Amino acid sequence: MIPVTPRGFKDVLPGEARWRESIISATRATLALWGYDPIETPTLEVLEVLEQGGTLTQTPFRLFDTDNELLVLRPDVTLQVARMAASRLKKEDLPLRLRYVERVYREEESQRALSRQITQIGVEAIGLSGTYADAEMILLMVDALKAAGLTDFVITIGTVGVLRELLELCVASSAVDKAWCDAVLKAFHAGNYVAIDTLAAVPGLDSRFADILRELPTVIGKAEAITRVAELVAPLGIVDGLEQLRSTYAIIEACGLASYVNIDFSVVSSYDYYTGLVFEAYAPGLGKMLGNGGRYDRMLEGFGISAPAAGFAVSLESIMQALLNEDTAGLSQEAPGLFSMTIAEQNPAAAYIEAAQRRAKGQAVVLDLNNNTASSNNTTGGKK
Repeated sequence: MIPVTPRGFKDVLPGEARWRESIISATRATLALWGYDPIETPTLEVLEVLEQGGTLTQTPFRLFDTDNELLVLRPDVTLQVARMAASRLKKEDLPLRLRYVERVYREEESQRALSRQITQIGVEAIGLSGTYADAEMILLMVDALKAAGLTDFVITIGTVGVLRELLELCVASSAVDKAWCDAVLKAFHAGNYVAIDTLAAVPGLDSRFADILRELPTVIGKAEAITRVAELVAPLGIVDGLEQLRSTYAIIEACGLASYVNIDFSVVSSYDYYTGLVFEAYAPGLGKMLGNGGRYDRMLEGFGISAPAAGFAVSLESIMQALLNEDTAGLSQEAPGLFSMTIAEQNPAAAYIEAAQRRAKGQAVVLDLNNNTASSNNTTGGKK
């Protein structure tokens, strides 16, 4: 039998592993500078517990343990952090600023040829709300992506409040039901304008609602995009999230980072737990997101406590692909310089002692165990 890894999983060899390690180290350091503390979450979770916080839209790997408990390999870290905050950290003072580097596992159909293991670098802020907290999320993502080495990327931000409030009005009119709303959200997430147009044409739907549904996902730009949506929905009395989004973007502009950020009202996550700000990061030539995040102020209620929260996660693998597209990754994959030393048979301990002294000064040293010399005590070597 040919030794292979399961579909969607792979071995990481030394050159790539060094590169991954350097990106993780740089982003970790940046997140720490913002005051975020490290956490680790278990690979396995009880499915029933995890679903208290929200629906698992990603298909998880499921298994039964010897206690006949249905478990899942974590498909998402945010739900885990919410569970942790409501249990292990519930006596801690808020806010909690937490960061992590974890692998998530998601089942994918074989014909899609997608990875089933993703390394996420992320943060969660529990107990923070409002404009300043939203601005922190966006500015922190900018810093994290820059720390990873990216120079060409854009973060699209929006709010789910407008669309959700509009859908509530549609349902209240009795022209549509919840299944229709779910289909609209799915179409927005997929960027399927044809499906949105079809859903807006359902018989009996108020033409004002239909017109807004069709135009909303096309509104993209800078501050003027918020003004345009405000004009669209003002006759219906919809205001949810717009002023906060405007104030958040104003802070981003004042910090001189507007070139990295666009307003996009088509941004709707596949996760059902977001309540306000939502955002996604993209890089040119990359056919998938670098990462995404948003505000999930009601998630913790499912675990028995009430606290606002927001966070994001970026994919290490997507960042690496984007870096390759920028053609800036070559040096990151090179092995560090190693000082090679031979061991003299007459005094072998001397090589170990000198190597320890060099390492204490920050120099990488490797002992050449296959090239011992019996004729000399000289333990000097050269760089490989």
